[in-house]
Amino acid sequence: MKKEKNKKDIRMKIIKWLAILCFTAISIVVLYWVGFALLFSYGAGAGETGRITAYEFKGEVNDIKAVFDKTFDKRTIHIRDSIVDGDYRGTFDTRLLIIDSDKSNMQYIIKLPPSEGSFYFYLIYINGKTNDDFGWFSIEKYRGINLFESEIIDPLSKKFERVEE
Repeated sequence: MKKEKNKKDIRMKIIKWLAILCFTAISIVVLYWVGFALLFSYGAGAGETGRITAYEFKGEVNDIKAVFDKTFDKRTIHIRDSIVDGDYRGTFDTRLLIIDSDKSNMQYIIKLPPSEGSFYFYLIYINGKTNDDFGWFSIEKYRGINLFESEIIDPLSKKFERVEE
């Protein structure tokens, strides 16, 4: 009788430890995949678009550079409408605007849409850094975006209604 009880106790202990081991193994696998999903969603997959953030306003504009020139104080914000391409071949990409802010000592590069009419653009560089150059939870990127929004987006929002994402 005692032997049967001991065998039963041993079986229960084995079942208990197997259940704990299986639960632990399944938890590790789930945490592994959830961890990679979170990492991917916070920046690993963002390099494809190259954008830091997008801004859209209601209204149609044929020359966004002209709107920028009329909106901002030329003593503190300087705007150039072309940049040498990444291979330094001497060609220019007129869909990029370089915005230099003397007040915050920052440089932003925005990318304009390929077609005229829609008033939206992508912020793609802050002081020469792309989205992938910043950390996933970068305070520097957060501050750069906040300065961009206070110096550039807020004045534009007074002229055009902003479409929030």
